[in-house]
Amino acid sequence: MRITAAQRTANENRVRAAMDRLLRGEIPPGGHCDIKTLAAEADVDRTAFYGNRPYAHLRAEFERRLRPSRRPASNPTRATPRSPVSRTRSPR
Repeated sequence: MRITAAQRTANENRVRAAMDRLLRGEIPPGGHCDIKTLAAEADVDRTAFYGNRPYAHLRAEFERRLRPSRRPASNPTRATPRSPVSRTRSPR
């Protein structure tokens, strides 16, 4: 079924609003910050985000915006190294 330009614009606006909520951390119970949850929150068919479907560009935008939050820290906190004394066995 074809949709009008106005319907497509309204759908894209709902997708972008849902995208903003998910990226802010407003994840619904049982959901994740992923395409499946994005589609459900925007009330859009999930398959419309793949291939050359109408909202594939929105999936690419979502993944691009999501990427920085999933990137590991440039200087991750490491476990405190043990001192040489703690590595030795105690005498029996």
